[in-house]
Amino acid sequence: MICVLRPPLVLTNQPLCTALTIDWVKLTLLPNITVDHGTNVTLRCEAMVSHSYSQLIHTFTFMLGNNVIYSKNSSEAVVERSLAPARASNSGKYKCHVKVRNKQQSSNSQTLSVKGLPTPQLKVLPDVVYEGDEIVATCSAPEETGSLIFYFYNNDQDFTVSSSTNSVTISIEVKDRDNYLHCNYRLVMLSREVSNNSNTVKVIVQDYNITSSIRIRPDTNVVEGDRVYVSCSVSSFPQTDLEIFLIKNKLLYHSRASFTHSFDTTVNDSGKYVCKAEMGKVQKISTDILVVAELFSVPDLSMTPEQVFEGRSFSLSCWSSMISQQRINRTDVKYTLNKNEQPLKTGQIFKFTANQTTNGNYTCTAEAKGVNKTSKQLTIDVKVPVSTPVIRAVGEVIVKQPFQILCESMLGTLPITYTLLKSQSQLYRMTTTGPLRTALFNITSIYQKDEIHSFTCQAENGAGNREFSKVLTSAVIEPVSKPKLTLSPEDHTITEGKNVTFFCSVKEGTVPVTFRWYRKGNTQPLFTSYPSGTKGEHVVQSVSREFRGMYYCEASNDAKETKRSDDVSIAVNLAGWKKVVIAVICILILVLIVTILVLFLKKTAPPREATRKRKRAVELSAKSARPKSNDPMRMSLTLDIEDNTAFNFCVGHPLVLHQWSQNAAHRTLLAGYFWLVDCSQSSSDTKVVKNSSSTAASDPLRPAHHTLTHHHHISVTAVLRMNHHPNSTCSVRVHGGPDH
Repeated sequence: MICVLRPPLVLTNQPLCTALTIDWVKLTLLPNITVDHGTNVTLRCEAMVSHSYSQLIHTFTFMLGNNVIYSKNSSEAVVERSLAPARASNSGKYKCHVKVRNKQQSSNSQTLSVKGLPTPQLKVLPDVVYEGDEIVATCSAPEETGSLIFYFYNNDQDFTVSSSTNSVTISIEVKDRDNYLHCNYRLVMLSREVSNNSNTVKVIVQDYNITSSIRIRPDTNVVEGDRVYVSCSVSSFPQTDLEIFLIKNKLLYHSRASFTHSFDTTVNDSGKYVCKAEMGKVQKISTDILVVAELFSVPDLSMTPEQVFEGRSFSLSCWSSMISQQRINRTDVKYTLNKNEQPLKTGQIFKFTANQTTNGNYTCTAEAKGVNKTSKQLTIDVKVPVSTPVIRAVGEVIVKQPFQILCESMLGTLPITYTLLKSQSQLYRMTTTGPLRTALFNITSIYQKDEIHSFTCQAENGAGNREFSKVLTSAVIEPVSKPKLTLSPEDHTITEGKNVTFFCSVKEGTVPVTFRWYRKGNTQPLFTSYPSGTKGEHVVQSVSREFRGMYYCEASNDAKETKRSDDVSIAVNLAGWKKVVIAVICILILVLIVTILVLFLKKTAPPREATRKRKRAVELSAKSARPKSNDPMRMSLTLDIEDNTAFNFCVGHPLVLHQWSQNAAHRTLLAGYFWLVDCSQSSSDTKVVKNSSSTAASDPLRPAHHTLTHHHHISVTAVLRMNHHPNSTCSVRVHGGPDH
C-alpha cells in the first residue's frame, strides 16, 4: 500500500492511498465431484479481490492433497485446469490457492471421485512350450497412472507384483499341459477397488517323448549276502542333455544312458529305489521296492555280572539271536571280540579277571558269507570296592541338642550308598554320586552321654560290596545341672573382718565348667572361676558390713547353657573391738550424766535438807566384765536424787558396769527403789520395770511389782541385755517419791 500525505484541512474527492483485499476464493469441480473414468473433468478456481489498483496479477495454484499439480499467473480472476480424461488416480482432495501482491487465501477442499478402472491387457510369449519351460507374461494398464499392484493368474497359481508404472512383466514356469492366464490390478491409494480381468491367454505345453523304468533282479525279496541287479532305462530320445539317476536315500549311480547297477545286499539295503530321467526341468521317475532279510541278526555283547569289582571274575558273551536257517548254520557265524576297535579274541564267551587294565570299550563282530555285523559298544569300567568308612561328628555334640554325623569312604567307585545305623537299626540312607564322597546326616539329639557310641556307618557301592565303620567316639558335652551355692563357715552370719569362702558346685556337666558369683541386683559378676572339676570356690578377705545381702552363683560349660543356683542370704556382725569401744563410750557418757545430775540436785536441794542430803551418798559401782553369750549386762546405781528427776544413758557394747553379788552384804546396798532395764536392738524395745527395795534385795534379777516407799533415797539397778546390734540403746528414767 502506497499513501500520499496531504494537509489535514484540505478536502478532496481523491483516495488517500491504494489498497486491496481478497474477499473469497472458490474451487469448482465440473461436471461433478463424482464421475466415471474417462470423463473430462475441469477444475475451476475463481477469486474475488477488492482493490484500488488499475490492474492486478493473480497467482493461482492447484493442489491435490499436499502436492502442487498446476500453477499459473493471470490478470483474470478465473483460471481453469482440465483433467481429460479423468482416471482413478486423479481421485482425491483438491484445493485452490490465490496470491495477490502480499495477500493470499485458499479455497475450501473439494473431493473428486473417479469411479472404475480401465481393463488391463495381457500378452504372453511364447504360447506353445515344452514341459518345464518358462513363458513371459506382460500386464499393462496404459491409461492409468500412479502406484499399481498387478495380479497374475495361471490355473490354480497366482503371482503378485507391485510397480510404479502402468505395466509389469514376469516369467512363469508352466507344468500343466494346458495353461490359462489372465491378470488385473488395483491402485495402492484405492485399496479396495480392483480392475476388471484382462483378456485370457492360453499356453499349450508339449510333452517330451521320454519314459523311465526300473527293474530289480533276481527278485525284490532277497537275503543278506545275495547279489542283486538294478536296471534303470529310458526310452530313446535324440536330445543330448538327458541325465539318468539311481537314488535310494542318496545318489547310487548316474549316467546319460540306460544302465544296470549291482551290489551284495545287506539288511540296510532294504527300501525304495528311484530311477529318474531328467531333461532340463522335466523329470520322469519310476520306483521299485527291495526287501532284504537278515542272514543273521546283529550280535549282542553282554557282561556277567553287570558290575565288576577289582579282583573279581567276569565274562563277556557275543551271539546273534536270529539265523537264516535256509542259508547258513549257527556254526557258520564267526565271532570276534574287539577292544578299543582292535581285535582281541575269537569265540563267543570270553573270561577275565577284573583290574584296571581291563577297562576299555568293547565290541563284538559276527561274520558269515561275507556279511559282517558289529554289536553296540560296551564300556567296561572296573569298580573299586569301598573302603572301610570313617564316621565322625561334625562340630560339637551336646546332649539334647541337634548335631551332624559324617560318613566317608576314602576309596571306592561312585556312586556310594551310605547307611547310618543306631544300635544296629537303620536311621538314614543316602547315595552320593560326586563330586563329594561324603554323606552328612542330621541327628535330632541324644539324651545320654554314652548314647553317642551307638552310631555306626555302612558304605556300599554295589554287588554286595559292603563295609562297616567303627562306632562313633566323638566327645559329648553334657550341660551342667543346677548349681549349689555354699559358704565356709557354714553359718550365714559372719563377723566383720573375717574371711568367707564361696563354693559353687554341680553334680552333672562336662568340664571345664565356668563358675560366676553374683550379688543379687548386680549384672556384673563378683568373680569368675575356671576350675578343672565340677566345683569352684572364691575367697573374700576381711568382709565388711557392706557385704551383707543376697548372693547366687551361675555355672556354664561348652553346652552354652547357663544354670543359676538358689539365693543365699549373708549377714555381717560388728567386730569385737568395735563393741568394746562402743561400751566404753556409753559408760563414759553414763558417768557424765550421773555426775551432772548429782550436781544439779545438790544445787536445787532446800537448806533444811542439806544435812540430810549430805548424808546421802551417791554410789556408783561399775565393773567391766564380758558376759556370757545371751546373758544380760547389769549395773547398780545408788543415787541421791529429788522427786521426779530423770536421766538417760546408752550402752552400745557388751560391758557390765556392776554385776550383782549374791551375798547379803551387797544386797543391803539396794535400799529404796530400783529399776530393771532390758536393752534390745533399739530404744523402742527397752523394758523398764520398777521394784521395791525389799524385792530387789531378795532377787534383783527378777522384776517385782510392789508399792513404792516414801523415802527419797533411791537405788537403781539397770540390767542391760546386749544383742550385738550397733544401734542397741538403754534408757533409764528414775522417779522419786512415794507416788512414783
